[in-house]
Amino acid sequence: MISSILQFLQAKGSGEALLRRFLLFAAINGKNAAKSLCTSINNLSNELKINNDVASNIVNSASEAFFLHESLYKDNINVAWIGSDVYPHHLVATLKYDAPPVLFFKGCNKLFDNMGVGFCGSRKASEKGLLITRRCVELLVDKKICVTSGYAHGVDMAAHKTALKNGGKTIFVLVEGIMRFQHKREIAEFLSDDNYLAVSQFPPNLTWSARNAMKRNGTIIGLSDAMILVESGITGGTFAAGKETLQRGQPLFVIDYAAPGPSAEANPNFIKNGGIPIRGNSDGIPNLEKIFDITNQSRRNDINTKDLFTKHQSIKYLQKHEILLKSRNKLITRDT
Repeated sequence: MISSILQFLQAKGSGEALLRRFLLFAAINGKNAAKSLCTSINNLSNELKINNDVASNIVNSASEAFFLHESLYKDNINVAWIGSDVYPHHLVATLKYDAPPVLFFKGCNKLFDNMGVGFCGSRKASEKGLLITRRCVELLVDKKICVTSGYAHGVDMAAHKTALKNGGKTIFVLVEGIMRFQHKREIAEFLSDDNYLAVSQFPPNLTWSARNAMKRNGTIIGLSDAMILVESGITGGTFAAGKETLQRGQPLFVIDYAAPGPSAEANPNFIKNGGIPIRGNSDGIPNLEKIFDITNQSRRNDINTKDLFTKHQSIKYLQKHEILLKSRNKLITRDT
């Protein structure tokens, strides 16, 4: 099944929408039928309603996909897709149709099920912002809450490093392909088999791009029970992450500075528009009680909760997504 998924990712003319359609076919008809489908141009064309050129590209990418699969296996990289048991289906609950159809990951996949808090902030955060990040993470680690961020410099790295250094666990959500993942010097000495998880939603060898950095934000949000925005300017990736968190109805906690500096210019705006302020006591210790309340009520704490997303519910979203796409295509056809 993994090689089949890689065929879609490698083939020219394919994309996420087509991959979702293939995953829906696999969920309904089974893995063996899905694998067989990827060997026939005619069957691909007929079943997935694609032109012969794209179908041919998918079939002809089989050899390349096979060798890529071998490379992933040798590097202990695993794959989860919507409909598989390993896929973190709470991603679909939060991101809906924007949930990445496939995730590549390396490390401890049990962290997908941990209570989690995400961090976003400037790569060029102030020293005060980095200090507050470290203090917040120390409190989260004490409560055994996993720290999720984007593996960039600044706030991201401060959050990851503090979690690992204090015996906690962390998820790196990458903006490039998983084959590009390397242990950064700042944290290498703290890494072990069970304290980190590196995740990528992109093709394994893809390089960094600003566009994908924005897409990656959604995955950080979806893997977290709440987000902490440390410092945000009025534009850029952190601003986009904060805005998306609010739009998706996820709890956004914002550091409330008495006198925000240039790197935290947008913090008051986020608080004004629904962000929950984080303030410190006289010793500068942040008050995270509201975050603890949210993580204690996390849908991941009770496997029997009605809000828990299962793979079957995720498959239903694939079906709804396909119906939505067909409706949009009909409207476009009418307009043209």
